Amino acid sequence: MRSLVVLALLALPSLALAAPAKPKPLPVPVPKGVNKPSTPTPPAATSAAGRPLGTSHNPPVILDEATAFLTLRTRSDEGYDFRASIELPALSSKTDTAHIDLKQNGKILATAKCTLDRAGNYTNGNCEYGGTPLKAKGDLEADLIYWDDQSEKEYLVRTFKVTAYHFSGQWETWQIFPDDLLAAGYAYMGHDNREDSTYRRVDLYIWFSTGDYLNEGTLRCTVNGSKKLADISLSPQGGGDETGTIEADVQPKNGERVTYRWQRMDLMAELLWGKRETLRYDMPKTQAKDSVLSDNPGKWECKLRHDGKAIRTLSFVVDNNGMILPDEIQSGKGAITMINNRVVLIDSRLTPDSQSFDKRINPAAMKKSMGFGLPWPTHPKVQTIQASYPPKFGQPDPK
Repeated sequence: MRSLVVLALLALPSLALAAPAKPKPLPVPVPKGVNKPSTPTPPAATSAAGRPLGTSHNPPVILDEATAFLTLRTRSDEGYDFRASIELPALSSKTDTAHIDLKQNGKILATAKCTLDRAGNYTNGNCEYGGTPLKAKGDLEADLIYWDDQSEKEYLVRTFKVTAYHFSGQWETWQIFPDDLLAAGYAYMGHDNREDSTYRRVDLYIWFSTGDYLNEGTLRCTVNGSKKLADISLSPQGGGDETGTIEADVQPKNGERVTYRWQRMDLMAELLWGKRETLRYDMPKTQAKDSVLSDNPGKWECKLRHDGKAIRTLSFVVDNNGMILPDEIQSGKGAITMINNRVVLIDSRLTPDSQSFDKRINPAAMKKSMGFGLPWPTHPKVQTIQASYPPKFGQPDPK
């Protein structure tokens, strides 16, 4: 995971090819001439359980929030088990491990061991519990624990905070209702280690409360409030840890069937990050005007459009080196620690037309946290963002 979501241009034929499997960016190298955005580093601290936090490890062990994922899996009327996917930086040694403790009221209910795939400076993990089915309802916490085998020490990387619900009817359903996931959006600037610069594109990680496909989506952007760009095409990417769906299929004995879905999308924009002169071969001359972020430094505001309606507003600042900077709320107390400077939190807001795509909007949950219980940073802009949320809408609350 990336410790848990931007950008209307001329058509770019050279970018129309299907993207390859996404390589992970290295946290150390930065393209020549690119400034590394500063992200506040939290001080070393200890969790309530007495474990040191992952941020106090050297080097820090941080969950990638942009791709964090957790879901329950119904096992008929027996109860449920659970699964999570994580992305971490490179671990200290091949014998290091990770696991997730699912807890209620401080008591461990079950432990999911994580199968880790070490790829260069990144570690991807799939954490699954398939033991005796669980039936605990209500508030749950899932602690992601990293074990440094060389120092023989545990670190708390992240605590997921969710609420489990049970539905009975023509079949049993157990699931969390992560309405807060719609609160955050992230931009990922990767693919720079390809043989050419064709895939040095911006990916947007955004959650929607629907299982529908976002076909022919576009970004309609202005820069510094005046310059209007041609529409930017978005290509939904499938597979891997970057996408995922949480589903609760409910059929009461007397009533209508309701299928709840929360879906994280990886939307690749036909827009290259970085400075135009750092593109390879003849691309600095042949790449279309306004198709490289450095062509238009400044404040971007983009409408994410689907079927003629703006379903999100995405705002961010691009520096002179063509890099998207972390949103200003990241300068506040409690800033979200990101896995590296290529993954940044952006300003992602719902709109009055979000309900044309999303099936469920719960502003109270979004004001409370930013995804799986992640607290908002303390910053004056947070109140402005939260005040912009549309009213509660859509599928009924669980009972």
